[in-house]
Amino acid sequence: MRKIYLLASFLTALIIFLTGCAQLKSLRKPIGPLETFVPQNLDSESQSVKYVPKIESFVIILDASASMEDKFTGTVNKGHPKFAVAKDILMRMNTTLPEIDIKSALVTFGHGFFKPLDKTFVVYELTKHSRGLLENALNGVTVPEGCSPAGNAIKDAKNLLLTSGGQNAVILVSDGEQLIGSPLSKAQDLKEMYGDRVCLYTIHVGNTAEGAEELSDLAREVKCGFSVCVDEIASSDNMADFVEKVFLTAVPRQVSDIDSDGDGVYDKDDECPDTPKGAIVDSRGCWVVKGVTFDYKKWDIKEKFNSNLSNIVDVLQKNPDMHIRIEGHTDNIGSMKYNIDLSQKRAQAVKNYLVEKGINESRASVMGFGYKKPIAPNDTEGGRSLNRRAEIVPVK
Repeated sequence: MRKIYLLASFLTALIIFLTGCAQLKSLRKPIGPLETFVPQNLDSESQSVKYVPKIESFVIILDASASMEDKFTGTVNKGHPKFAVAKDILMRMNTTLPEIDIKSALVTFGHGFFKPLDKTFVVYELTKHSRGLLENALNGVTVPEGCSPAGNAIKDAKNLLLTSGGQNAVILVSDGEQLIGSPLSKAQDLKEMYGDRVCLYTIHVGNTAEGAEELSDLAREVKCGFSVCVDEIASSDNMADFVEKVFLTAVPRQVSDIDSDGDGVYDKDDECPDTPKGAIVDSRGCWVVKGVTFDYKKWDIKEKFNSNLSNIVDVLQKNPDMHIRIEGHTDNIGSMKYNIDLSQKRAQAVKNYLVEKGINESRASVMGFGYKKPIAPNDTEGGRSLNRRAEIVPVK
């Protein structure tokens, strides 16, 4: 009877303890949202290089043990749980990594006091990588609890990479605290199996120098890779540098493949270089009042073209120091004198619209060219229609 009483008392105390912990968690002061991150666009065709993958596969190992619930005392996302900071840095990596042909897998360790001490979880096995795949997987990872069997997770990564025949990377994100499962020995096994075909990168999301040193030792053991702390790669520039070092090889673009102003028209074909970002251009790369053409002998702007003109307003609002010249053009029907006047009126109509939308009139000048600058033959109605146009030229 006494044993039953003691057992009941123990269970009651345990329930009270666990309930109290849950209540303490719920009473924690709410923390604001994670910091905003804007990734560099490594896919941009305006760069002088293009990136190709230097690895075939990578495995992410995420620490989901109890210590990752502690607040992070570093710089980026200070005050948030280390687990949230760890997932955020992986999200930053994911959005910076270009959409390249590469495979990925995700492994976590920790997850619960009532689970085996060596518990790891393969969230998804090696498969074709996409941003959406990793993002959804990270969002679904459960809250951190339990011990830190990092060694077993490294063993999982070694086994997952068996189907990869090329270069590989393992990325371990952890606070480096109380790692069990002989992680150093498992890192040696990883190196022994794959040799020069594997590199280990560790990202320290922790508050202790001992944890950082533990992760550095693991990276050194594999003799390929390196260790960084989360603050060192949190910025857009530094994350782009990290992604390039781990995943990419830069290949110089051919001159024919360079688009310096990013308007979608390669430099070799671009008759209007340095158009502002977001401007709608034609096949020549020139900033045009897209979709707005004028009826014969008319200069009024039809209401159906307003959405196209709003693009110009948007670009000017985002570039408050920019000044432009609006150039009007016509077909070749009629005298040059008549068409100069008509094209001037067409340019002025566009300016009037911009001023009505809040653009200071001093930022836009107008000029009419008549039929001096056709972009299509004037011997067909289709060609003449294209020539009745207005173009926008940034003025430096």
